[in-house]
Amino acid sequence: MINKLLDNCFLTELNTIVTDVEEDNHLYWYAFKETVFFMKQGGMEGDIGVINGYEVLDVKIKDNKQWHLMAEEMQVGDAAFMSINLHERFRKCQIHTAQHLISALLCNVYKVDTLSHHVSDDENDIEFNLESFTDKMKNELMVLCNGLIRDDLEVTVLYPSRSEAALHAPAEKLNHEELRVVRIGALDYNLCGCMHVPSLRYLQMIYISGYEKTPRGYKIKYICGDQLLDSVSRRYKVLNEASQTLALSHLYLNTGINKLINEQKALSRDIVLWKQKYFVLLAEKLNKSDCTCVTYEFDDIDVKSLVQLAQYLTTEYQKPCVLLAKLYDKCHLVVGAPKDSHIDCSTCFKGIAQQFELNGGGSRTLSQGGGAYTKSLSDYVKAIQKL
Repeated sequence: MINKLLDNCFLTELNTIVTDVEEDNHLYWYAFKETVFFMKQGGMEGDIGVINGYEVLDVKIKDNKQWHLMAEEMQVGDAAFMSINLHERFRKCQIHTAQHLISALLCNVYKVDTLSHHVSDDENDIEFNLESFTDKMKNELMVLCNGLIRDDLEVTVLYPSRSEAALHAPAEKLNHEELRVVRIGALDYNLCGCMHVPSLRYLQMIYISGYEKTPRGYKIKYICGDQLLDSVSRRYKVLNEASQTLALSHLYLNTGINKLINEQKALSRDIVLWKQKYFVLLAEKLNKSDCTCVTYEFDDIDVKSLVQLAQYLTTEYQKPCVLLAKLYDKCHLVVGAPKDSHIDCSTCFKGIAQQFELNGGGSRTLSQGGGAYTKSLSDYVKAIQKL
């Protein structure tokens, strides 16, 4: 079903009348004598707008009629004034015409086919059955696109006869009752039912933002026109915030970020060194106990540090240990013993784990695990004299 009112993307207002009404769960679908609402098709989203000042919630084509979903009730024969959101329509038209332009250039230059087209708020992509695609090809494509935009090729909508269309399009694409063609200068002749800008200057600019390999070829990513301006504005805002945080201009942000990364690495190395010194002093303090087994409970240590401390005690002081760390309402228990010791840490840990419902395991010289922290477990660990 072809609506010729949609040949002009700037036609956004229309006076018409209601011809059909269908109720749908306290909402109403309306068909009108004419409409300026574009119905979703060909990968292009439908228009958004209002009728008599009320929001149109959805649009669809059914039984060869164009339907508009609204919450407000009207009757057959009622007058209706339609108004489309031009900014959103124009943005969609720019994106779709840009897709035609990119596809035409790649298909003409590399003799490839367009496989799919996806649109999003931030970035769009077109998939081609290309065998390869490089940065050089990406830059060349962008130069060609923007050169043609400067040349302002006309974008026209045609309704050719089947014989006329057959001169430019394959027969399998002509199986429609009515044929609608979108032509870009002498570059492209394409059957399409979507809306377009009237000439390439309305695209303003195309930016090829990237590409990626797919199982079928390559996806070319692009942004254009109003979408490109919005994208630049958002990214510039983020750059400004980062510049203010680092007290640097945009051009020196990478330098500032690399400096922060190097400082963080240096601080991490310092933390490791100071932690090792802490372990040495703490192990020395714990070793002064007369007990044959070192037991201790921590509430300010992480699991990795707990294990490292146990390893230091068993290697440097040749003492078995049972160390408990309280982690909020959880706990972590480490049982360690010197390599030459007769103690089997795995067996010792298993006995404690069964008694206090802990999970974990390990080897003969070091076993560990965790579970719920209880006072009875804490008292048990503190009371251990030997393993």
